[in-house]
Amino acid sequence: MNFVLRYLSTSGKARIAEVISTQEQEHPLPDDLVCLEDLAYEASDGSPLAADVYRPKDKSAAPLPIAVFVHGGGLFVGSRKANRAYVELLAERGYVVFVPEYRLIDQTDGIGAISDVCAGFSYLKDHAVEFGGDLERVLVIGESAGGFLTLYATALASSPQLQEALDIEPHTLPVRGLACFGGMFYTSEFDPIGLVYRRTMYGEHLRDEHFKQLIDPEDPRVVSYLPPMLLVTSGADFLKSYTLRYTRALMMAGHDHRLIYYKKGKELVHAFPSLHPELPQSMEVLDALDTWFRGL
Repeated sequence: MNFVLRYLSTSGKARIAEVISTQEQEHPLPDDLVCLEDLAYEASDGSPLAADVYRPKDKSAAPLPIAVFVHGGGLFVGSRKANRAYVELLAERGYVVFVPEYRLIDQTDGIGAISDVCAGFSYLKDHAVEFGGDLERVLVIGESAGGFLTLYATALASSPQLQEALDIEPHTLPVRGLACFGGMFYTSEFDPIGLVYRRTMYGEHLRDEHFKQLIDPEDPRVVSYLPPMLLVTSGADFLKSYTLRYTRALMMAGHDHRLIYYKKGKELVHAFPSLHPELPQSMEVLDALDTWFRGL
């Protein structure tokens, strides 16, 4: 890991730990929800992983639609515990919310992180009925770097080209819709994100032209294996150009998608719907997301 990411990782992890501690102290779990914490499973190489599940306490309405939420943090920070306020809102809407973890890039590379998300998808597929979830109604939500991971993990289920290029065991979770908040879609270009990440994330794979083509999320061998997408960004989102660019790519490909773009509002920062769910605009996005998904 290069020195920039090493510095950001050290400082960022302390901040994330503080956020998690504050949430636990100031925001107890609502009485109408139940949380199954620290459900253990393994990555493809045997590394330990875990997930949390939030759902309504009343099981009489089961099976419920499933929402998978994959956190952001630039792949160097972040935690499945950091967005509890947002995932509780999803659960209160009547979803079984599955929140998996993945190893950060001080422990693995970009391919390993995608593989970890796939392992979480596989664990959910095997246990969804136990959680009261409906496997015919699975929504995946990715925040920032989680948008990149979920895009590739979702496409990989059906793409033999991605399975071969990334050498990842495919999962069989059926995903009906994919939503990305401030997605960090582009990770291998010669822009500020790529210059910091590309070598750490992909290493010697960058010598392989076939691999480099497939790590471009606009490649037809990626886009054609994606479900309908909902993309959210804002004028104050430092990665808004990625979302707007990817929206154009989906439009050119004729792929089913919807864009929610708040051009104004300094408070609407990067990935605001899940990082700041208390904002009225975040509630609007949640309403739109729920309506969009239930209409698919």
